[in-house]
Amino acid sequence: MNAAGLDRALNALGPYLSDVIICGAWAWYFYRRCLASERWIPEEFTRDLDCIGRERMPVRDAHLVERLKANAFEWVPRGSETPPLASFVWPDRQHAEIEIEFLVPARGDGSRRIVELQPGLTAQALHHLDILTETPLTLVIDNESPLAGEMAFRGEIRLPSMGLFVIQKGLIHYRRDRNQQVKDLFYVIELLDRANGLSVRCRDDVIAADVRWSRRVDQLVEVL
Repeated sequence: MNAAGLDRALNALGPYLSDVIICGAWAWYFYRRCLASERWIPEEFTRDLDCIGRERMPVRDAHLVERLKANAFEWVPRGSETPPLASFVWPDRQHAEIEIEFLVPARGDGSRRIVELQPGLTAQALHHLDILTETPLTLVIDNESPLAGEMAFRGEIRLPSMGLFVIQKGLIHYRRDRNQQVKDLFYVIELLDRANGLSVRCRDDVIAADVRWSRRVDQLVEVL
């Protein structure tokens, strides 16, 4: 785990942690480290911190771009669109230990690929993210947290519901390249492994989601 980079990112996001949902590989990491039984877990596996935001994100103590810059994050444009997708790296683009990018659920036909959340803060619009914003899980990182000895950050973060995280990985499976598919299946199978103590929670989330997301649950079953 890149504790220094993650700690820097969470503290930089600060009051905006109530506006974003951390998804992707770091969501899996938080599930496993903070909610599961103690078992082997990769020490370091990604530097990408993906955060689902929303359009017209309210301004907290300062614009989020200014908060990130004040915490020594470097703004790096990605892609060829105008405006470009904003990425924020620390300590710099040549030696990045953590990279924050923002995502939003795509609307309509998905032709709007880049969405502005705040002035200068752009996000990538992707299909099938909406499921990750349903009934998010709030995780408290305090002095009793398994992460307490690894980072100074104390506070609450939001993650996707564990079962909906699993469903979404199955849903996007066929859109991903081979390496991404392998990683996604690892996260799904690992969370469903009874030895980790999370399978019942995942199952209950999936069952609860079945009414609204029944077609997507069926797609997950096909993948597995």
